[in-house]
Amino acid sequence: MVADPVAASGLVGKMHVAASAPGVLLYGSSSTFSQLTWFDRAGNNVGVVGEPGEYPMLRLSPDGRRVAVARVRAGSSDLWLLDVERRGVASKLTSSGANTFPVWSPDGRTIVFSSGLLRGLFRKESSGAGNEQRLTQSPINQFGNDWSRDGRFVLYEEITPDSGRDLWVLPVTSEGNRTPAGTPSAYVRTPSYERHGRFSPESPPRWVAYQSDETGRNEVYIQAFPEPRGPIPISTGGGQYPAWGAGGRELFYVSPDNKLMAVSLKLGGDSVVPSTPRELFPLPIVDTGRPPYDAASDGQRFLVRATPGQAGQSLTVIVNWPALLKKGPGAP
Repeated sequence: MVADPVAASGLVGKMHVAASAPGVLLYGSSSTFSQLTWFDRAGNNVGVVGEPGEYPMLRLSPDGRRVAVARVRAGSSDLWLLDVERRGVASKLTSSGANTFPVWSPDGRTIVFSSGLLRGLFRKESSGAGNEQRLTQSPINQFGNDWSRDGRFVLYEEITPDSGRDLWVLPVTSEGNRTPAGTPSAYVRTPSYERHGRFSPESPPRWVAYQSDETGRNEVYIQAFPEPRGPIPISTGGGQYPAWGAGGRELFYVSPDNKLMAVSLKLGGDSVVPSTPRELFPLPIVDTGRPPYDAASDGQRFLVRATPGQAGQSLTVIVNWPALLKKGPGAP
């Protein structure tokens, strides 16, 4: 044994460790448990929601009164709804296990989500009434990203062997029905990884923000919708997990060193002019590869999957770790 304990995400079993060819090992031993915490734009803690737990994903309802979370217990993930106004009173929404990536309908009455067991996209009424209903049939993994404000489109990720992660669009019917209104179509499909797409808040939407590693690292871009005309760079020096601010006048994202960044936007009929990114505050998080925050609709508060106590996460470095393996178990 080289190191113990080593932190891991209970949802995907991803270890928090990295090793280099010269023999340097870097790992974290901190728990992935978190406390959903409100922060203002200055980084002040202004309240918590619910109890600490392992929440790999969170999404605020359109009216900000509820939070849909994926919660991991005993290695299984299901969706729960937390009541923001009642200090996080929780109700379980799904029970089949491996359910993730919750996405709210614009009126807050329906949630689309992904199932790792059955694959594809599913929907369920946020009241808990009725059974889960399948939206898409697919032999490959699909992950919900967003639902347009006009209720007509669901944006999701799809993983394929030839092009990695891509962004797809599923047309849906009116608010009263919410069933597929057509076949899914590729929106941004390249050899790079496109992830975490979010519609702009207009109705109908004219833009989509997302992240891509086309330069060799994750950066945030904006594309025109429904027909992309080429990516407009938003982040500089790396960025991921975009979220729109009030009226589409601002975009938030997370920098590689876990700082919440903001970019002011001037949106024209067919153009986007971004400002220089500016730091709002450091996020007290462990990066699990999932969005660690969501922005309130007014862009003045952020619900963050914060580490309990806002403690910094310590890392341990082991030099020449292969030599420890050669010594064998129990060697000094």
